[in-house]
Amino acid sequence: MNETMYEITPQVDATQEFIEIANDFSNPLDIVREAISNSYDAKASKIWISFDVVTQYGEAVLRISIKDNGSGMDDAGLQSFFDLGNSLRRGDAEAIGEKGHGTKVYFNSKHIEVITRKGGLMYHASVDDPFRKLHNREIPKVSVTKTKADTEETGTEVIIQGYNNNRRDRFTHEILRDHVMWFTKQGAFENIISPEKSKETVLLLKGLGYDTYEEIPFGHYFPDGSKDINKLFEEYITKAPDYYCKCILKKGHLKNFPEIKYDAVFCIEGKYVKYAYNPMLRRPGYSAPSGAYTIQERYGLWLCKDFMPIQRKNEWITYKGSEYTKFHAFFNCQWFKLTANRGSIENTPSEILIDIQEEVEKIYDEIINSDDWRAIEWLEEEATSYQTTEKEKSNFQWRINKVNKANVADYKGTMLIEPESKPTPSVKTIMMHA
Repeated sequence: MNETMYEITPQVDATQEFIEIANDFSNPLDIVREAISNSYDAKASKIWISFDVVTQYGEAVLRISIKDNGSGMDDAGLQSFFDLGNSLRRGDAEAIGEKGHGTKVYFNSKHIEVITRKGGLMYHASVDDPFRKLHNREIPKVSVTKTKADTEETGTEVIIQGYNNNRRDRFTHEILRDHVMWFTKQGAFENIISPEKSKETVLLLKGLGYDTYEEIPFGHYFPDGSKDINKLFEEYITKAPDYYCKCILKKGHLKNFPEIKYDAVFCIEGKYVKYAYNPMLRRPGYSAPSGAYTIQERYGLWLCKDFMPIQRKNEWITYKGSEYTKFHAFFNCQWFKLTANRGSIENTPSEILIDIQEEVEKIYDEIINSDDWRAIEWLEEEATSYQTTEKEKSNFQWRINKVNKANVADYKGTMLIEPESKPTPSVKTIMMHA
C-alpha cells in the first residue's frame, strides 16, 4: 500500500456540549449568580429578580424573571448570549463572565424569552423546549424579532419558564436572599476591602412565598468589632467568647508570583455574633427557615474570584480540628482559573495554588499568634475558670445541704450519719439471717 498523508480536523459535538454545560450547573441557585453577574457586566444600576408559580394549561409552572437597566444587547450580543463558548467580554479584566457558559444554565428549562433594548432598537428572542430538544440531539433555534424601540432607555429582561423541571423548593425567599448575600456579585465582599469603590447597584428580589420585592444592598455583611474584652466578660461572663468579634484585612502579593495580588478578610466571630446577623443558622431553641445550615456547613475559609466565594478550603486553616468555625474568612485572587460552572478553583496552575496556600497559612499563623487571638483565648480561659469555680461552689453547697438533711447521732463520741439510701429487702434478709 502506498503511503497516504491526510489531516484530521477535530470536531465538536455541539449538542452534547450544550447538554454537558447545562447539566454542569448542578446547583439550581446558580441561575441567580449568573443572572446578577450578567447584569453587573452590563453596568446595570438596578436589577429585578422574581420567582413565581403560574398556571399554564392546568399545570403549575415556575416562572423566573430577571430584569435590569443595563446596556442591553444588539444582534451580536444576542448571538453571544445564546452561543456556547462565545463571549464578547473575553479579555475584559473588569468583566465577570468570559467563558460564554453561564447563560447556558437557562437552557435547563421549557421556554426562554429575552426582551432587550439597545441603540434605539428592541429585540424579542425566544426558544421553545430547549432542554428537550438538546436531549433529542437537536440544537434549539432562537426566534428573534427586531423593531424600533419606543424609548431610548436600555436594558434586558430574561424570562425562564419550567426551569429545573419545575422543582422549586430551593427558591423560597429566605434561601434566595441568603444565596445572593453569600455567592453572587451583589453580596461580594469588596465593600469591606475598598469601601470607596462600593457599587451602587440595587437588587430588588422576590422569591416564592414573598408578595413584594425586598431591596438587597450591595456588599457582604460583616458585624462590628466587639467591645473591650474586660467589658465583654463582665457583661456575658461564660458566654463572652461567643460574643467576641474582630475583623482583620489583608492585602499582598504571592511570594513566587509578585505580579499576582490578593485581598483577604479574616473575621473572628463567636457563635452568638453569627446568630445575630444570620437567620439561616440552625441553633437550639430556634425554628430556622427551610434550607438552613450549621456553622460547620457554611463558615471557615472561602477562596474567591471577583470577590465571590467559589470553594471552601478549611483544611488550610485547621490544626486542631475545628478552629475554622471561628472564622468568617474570604481570600480573593483574580488569577484563579475556574471550572465551567464556577464551582471549583482546581483548574488553577498547581504552582500558583501552592503559593496561595502558603500565603493563607502565613496569615493564619499571624492571626493565631496575635493579640486578637490571645484575647479570645483569654476569654475562653476566664469563662472556663468561672464555670469551674461556680461548679465547685455549687458542689460544696450541695454537700453542706446533704449533711444538714441527714440524721446524725453521737454514739460514744463517734459521729454517725444515716446513709441516704436504705438497704434493699434482699440485703436486709441476709443481715437478719446473719
